[in-house]
Amino acid sequence: MNAYVRDVIEGRARGPAAALVRGLLAAASAGYGTLHGLHRWSYLMGLARTAMLPAPVISVGNISAGGTGKTPLVEWVVRRLERRRLRVAVLARGYGRRPDGGDDEDLMGRSDLVRRYADPDRAGAGRRAVAEFHPDAFVLDDGFQHYRLHRDLDLVTVDATNPFGYGRLLPRGLLRDRPGALRRAHAIVLTRTDQVTPAELEALRAEVAAHSLDRPVIDTVHRPVAIRTLSDRRSWNVDWVRGRRVYAFCGVGNPGAFRRTLESAGADVVKFRAFPDHHVYRPAEARHLEVEAQEFMAGALVTTEKDATKLDASAFRLPVASLRVELEAVRGGERLEAILESAVRSPDPAIATL
Repeated sequence: MNAYVRDVIEGRARGPAAALVRGLLAAASAGYGTLHGLHRWSYLMGLARTAMLPAPVISVGNISAGGTGKTPLVEWVVRRLERRRLRVAVLARGYGRRPDGGDDEDLMGRSDLVRRYADPDRAGAGRRAVAEFHPDAFVLDDGFQHYRLHRDLDLVTVDATNPFGYGRLLPRGLLRDRPGALRRAHAIVLTRTDQVTPAELEALRAEVAAHSLDRPVIDTVHRPVAIRTLSDRRSWNVDWVRGRRVYAFCGVGNPGAFRRTLESAGADVVKFRAFPDHHVYRPAEARHLEVEAQEFMAGALVTTEKDATKLDASAFRLPVASLRVELEAVRGGERLEAILESAVRSPDPAIATL
């Protein structure tokens, strides 16, 4: 998202020009809401067909754009299915495509039991996975608004630091769905709950419960677990950044959350730069990043795993590293495990009552 537009949405931009842009965005939001409602209605009325796949489909999605922590939850789900020795096909939209055909959210590494299909036609990708891979389960990445596929389980992430996208639909705000859509979820996963106060978290739980009709709510945090240096692909203990002067940058939906996570690991962030989500770095930008890092006397550049997939380590003289985070359930984890187990063992809409 353009930095100025984000300032307008968040209310930081002032003056007549910003007011005009807000008005135009509000008009566009009304159109978005109408089109989104018609799209959903077409599936509810049977005017558009919902495809079925021959194995349980677990969807991980959100109701707002802007980096809600969806990718770590996808990894969490996949790892638990993998531990049960299930063959898992991940169906992804394929944002941030790389020259090698992958995408910037493909962070799970290689496994004989997991295969990722990046294709806007997720139903077609699912049928291809059936023919090629014979999955025991599907994980639909960013699937809450993807009505074309039947899902057996809908997990929805809500970022505690900005839960409802400034209260407005895209593009005036960040909401992709109104909060009442949470009642369609089987469970709500609150992310980054350690980055708000206990009082704010309790208020958020109450608001989510009201919108979702008391669906299960799980509290999670993004735990920094490792550092990977790009030049040699080696993994280091997260203490690698503790006390180190770093130039941090990213192109993710919630850049502020990345900075806070990095600082929580002990990094001394001397300069921070945010790019639009799924940004593809040009060689000239890499050179500029290094020049700025040297100007601020940084000892290393640090970014996210998503961004690291699109960087050429040879373009930098300073060390470049990515911070790996994993989702950790700090409240309600056992219930989430049980819901996932039930969905895989006996797919049934009644799972919503767990």
